[in-house]
Amino acid sequence: MRLLKSALALSAMLLITACNEEASNNNDDNNKKTINTKKDDKKVEDTKTYYTYEVIVKNISVAQPLSPILVSSKELFKVGSSASVALEHLAEGGDNTKLLDAKSISGLGLIKPSKSERVLYKTDIQKLSLSSMLVNTNDGFTGFSEMDMSTLGINETKTLYLNVYDAGTEQNSETSSSVAGLGGEGFNEVRESSNIVTLHSGVISKDDGLESSGLNQSHKFNNPVAVVKITRI
Repeated sequence: MRLLKSALALSAMLLITACNEEASNNNDDNNKKTINTKKDDKKVEDTKTYYTYEVIVKNISVAQPLSPILVSSKELFKVGSSASVALEHLAEGGDNTKLLDAKSISGLGLIKPSKSERVLYKTDIQKLSLSSMLVNTNDGFTGFSEMDMSTLGINETKTLYLNVYDAGTEQNSETSSSVAGLGGEGFNEVRESSNIVTLHSGVISKDDGLESSGLNQSHKFNNPVAVVKITRI
């Protein structure tokens, strides 16, 4: 009987030892796979080529502060097409947070007339986009979308003169209650205009006979409204 019990105990110990060894081997295999995966991921990341751009935006309007600029490598708008809801937030209220993602950066604040802001932008795509609201309008904004930067060499500079676009999401009533720069509501999800991005036709103002307008002659603008200098560094 003692021999039988000893044999059973020995068998149990051998079985437990075998199971532990198998589990250990499996863990080793899993660890090896994890390590290999991390190495593979690192190799993929290291093969990317990055491009760094210095972007300087100067506001050359008379009385149109520009909302915090957004710089990105994705499409922000297309003339002749409907504005995205994210762009509508920017064009009506100066809010660029809906457009911000891992491929985008924001400026620090308003760019007042005659003032500039400089940002550094790093990307693995040789395209740049930029947008900013003219805060004393209903849904006017400036910028460009997916500008090709592939021909710009290191230390070379490209200068752009920016026109003003109408997001087509809000009537250009110019009332104090609807213009963000005058303390108006800014973004409104209801689209009451053409719903197509076009070149902006300009401000009318109360000085030109639009009695309901909260804007005056100083808020009028001509194209271009801003100058952008892009340097690859």
